[in-house]
This record gives sequence, C-alpha cells and structure tokens, in this order.
Amino acid sequence: MKALVYYGNKDIRLEDDWPEPAPPKEGEVRIAVSWAGICGTDIEDWQRGPTIVPVGKPHPLTGRMAPLVLGHEFSGRVARLGPGVRALKEGEPVAVEILRFCGQCYWCQRHDFALCKQMAAIGQQDDGGFAPYVNVPAFNLFPLPQGGREDVAALAEPVAVMVRAVRKGRLRPGETVAIVGAGMIGLAGQEVAFAAGASEVFMLAHGGKRAQLSQELGATHVFDTRQAHWQEEYWDLTSGRGADVVLETGGNVNSMVLGLKMVRRGGRLVLVSVVHEPFPVDALDALLSEKEIIGSVAHVYDEDFKWAVQYLMDGRVNGERLITKRIKLEDAMEKGFNELLTNRSEIKILITPHDDWVR
Repeated sequence: MKALVYYGNKDIRLEDDWPEPAPPKEGEVRIAVSWAGICGTDIEDWQRGPTIVPVGKPHPLTGRMAPLVLGHEFSGRVARLGPGVRALKEGEPVAVEILRFCGQCYWCQRHDFALCKQMAAIGQQDDGGFAPYVNVPAFNLFPLPQGGREDVAALAEPVAVMVRAVRKGRLRPGETVAIVGAGMIGLAGQEVAFAAGASEVFMLAHGGKRAQLSQELGATHVFDTRQAHWQEEYWDLTSGRGADVVLETGGNVNSMVLGLKMVRRGGRLVLVSVVHEPFPVDALDALLSEKEIIGSVAHVYDEDFKWAVQYLMDGRVNGERLITKRIKLEDAMEKGFNELLTNRSEIKILITPHDDWVR
C-alpha cells in the first residue's frame, strides 16, 4: 500500500509498497483511514528532528523506530475486527485516539495515561494514519453519530490536547482566558475555553488569516503582536489584572515568558507547546504573585478525547472552519508539509489515501 514514511531529518518518503498491517490481534481493529491531519510536531520532526519519532533505538512499548508511517490525527472506518471486539461493527465511522500506554505503572494505575513513562502515539512511535490502513486498540475508537463528518472528526486529537489543557488549568465558568498563539492548537483552545464556560477569551496573534479567523470564531479581542501598543491594550481590557488562565501555544520560549507575564496574580499558566529549551522564570515574581505554571501533555481517551469528539460533532468546536485544505496522499509533501512550512495562512491540512474523497 502507499504510505508516507518518516526515515529521519529532512527525509520523509512516499512509499508505494509499504506492507499492510498484520491481521488485528485480540482487542484490536483495522481502520480504513478516512482523513489524517498534518501536525506541527510532524513538521518539527521533519525539519529539526528526530524529536519525537524514535530513530536508531526502538521505542520500549511499541518496539518500533524509523522508518515508520506518520499521521497521529485521523479518522476512519472499521475495516476488520480483531478477536474479542464486539462493541463495533464493520463500516462504522470512528474518531481515533492514538495514545498507547503500559497499563501497569504508577501513573496508569491512577488513570493518568498521558504520564506513563512508556507512553507512545500511533503515528509517532508506531505506524499511523498517513496510509490506507492501520491497526488500533478498540477502546481507542469513538463511533461518530449519524451524519457525523469524518473530516471534522480527524481534528479530535488536537482538540483533545486543548480539552486537557483547559481541564488542567482548572478553568471555572465566568473566568477569563488569554491564548498565546493562533495556530491550530490555539484556535482549538479558544473554542474549547468558551465551551468550558470562559466569559472572555483574548487571542494573541501575528495578524493575517489566523487572527481574522479567531475574531470570526468569537474571540473577545485579538491582539496583533506586531503592533507597538498591544500590551497596553491588553492590560486595559483586563482591568490591569491579566487573565485568570493563560494557554501558551506559541511554540517557543518567548511565548512562555510572555504567557507568565500575562496571567493575573494567583492565576494559572498552562504550557502546551513542545519546546526543547530551558524556560526562564522570574522566581520572585512567581512567588509573590502566587502564579502557577502547569504542564499539559496529550490527552486521556475517556476523559479528554471523548469530549473533543463530542464538541466537534455537536458544533461547540467549529471544525469545518479550522480545515483549510484537503489533499491526496501523493500530494502530502508538496501541497501539505511544504505549504505549512511557508504559508502561515494555512491552519489544518488534511490528507486522504482515497483519491475520490478530495473536494
């Protein structure tokens, strides 16, 4: 089968004869992939990696390393049931949670699967959704309601990241939120924050289409960080206090430093970006202001992911507006990866292995 395969830095290949998955094992399901999204971490591994995909040393849980099929944001249809799977039926459309975990460690026993030291992701530490077929544990599959759109369902993974971030930030109804970075994750965070009861959501962006979309999706105010006096405006609009919760999705150390400044005294900064650099903290300010710095990673299938699917299917998160392009698998590099690298107006590009599905 055709598959988009990661080999290493600057080396992603469209393979024509990648082997199909083995028959699904006990508790597994073979999925016919409908749509798969390109994530910023895919771009990171391609341009500056290997960062997440294991190269040269197999992952301890999956036993896999590059080369492997990318794609950790996807939806599909049940193609084949493994032994013991009875809650699903063939042909059923599903959203796919991609986290795998050991199930035995301290964190897994506490239901904190995202903290499992052996945590792995389908499409990062095992073959993923940039191919026609992939095997997935049955409990990671969430059937779509009648009429539920499979392209929109492919956004459930990044939306689940922000469901967890908002939950970790302990957002209470009526509180205010500021988001640093208007990419896919930041825009999803805006939608999720409103769904969770935020009274106001302020977005920091670099102008352009992403800032415009944030405004159209209902942001209380979008600050153009290219303008000289945006910070004065921010403090005016938050009555000099700052936001109760700041979600940092900017993807760099500067956005983290900025986020800590923007949170109110006694407020919470939630770090979501994957950044491999030290984060400088003004320890005295954090102490005297009693600001909390909270890390948030991934999602839990029956807590965060199921709500992401619900929000996308009932419209509380407008997935359709976040999708900017749908392309074929064979066009993934030219019209997908390269486009996201150079064009900041793109938000989420979806890939399908089925030529007749592109519209």
